[in-house]
Amino acid sequence: MDTHTTKEKQLKSDIAEKNILRRELEQRLVRVRRWNEDIACTKNRRRKKKLESTIARHKVEIDDFKKELLCMNEDLEKRIKEEMVYSEDEIRAFQADLEKHAKELQKIKETLTEADKEKQTPEKEQKAAADKFHAQKILKAEARKIRQDEKELESEARDKALFTLELKHIALDRTLFGA
Repeated sequence: MDTHTTKEKQLKSDIAEKNILRRELEQRLVRVRRWNEDIACTKNRRRKKKLESTIARHKVEIDDFKKELLCMNEDLEKRIKEEMVYSEDEIRAFQADLEKHAKELQKIKETLTEADKEKQTPEKEQKAAADKFHAQKILKAEARKIRQDEKELESEARDKALFTLELKHIALDRTLFGA
């Protein structure tokens, strides 16, 4: 199961909100471009005047969207960089934990093979069987922990890729819509 902190969930939600705002901004820019083309083609003065007033109104809205987008980008960039640093530390911790669990798993497997090889007296066999049963339970638990750690590592890698991609989008927005 992926374990995401509230900060990560809020960050992803804010990224989605910023992307919605960006799409709306792009759509308005396309509309203004089309209206400018219509003005160039039409000869009707009333239509030209109406389109010009509409374009002027949309340009004010576009400027507001740009300011809001740039502000959101700055905030998101800061938060993403903080989260990526945290994620890298988290990934290292999970990898260390995964290696520890893998070593324990290997040790338990070796214990099980040694118990199978030894032929002992009935009392020792009974104790060895109990030890083997206990070791198998531990083996299953360790295997489950390893699977959970691997899933978390995959999740962290996806998050890092998402955040890296979003940083590239932010740089692109800064270039397109002004610094």
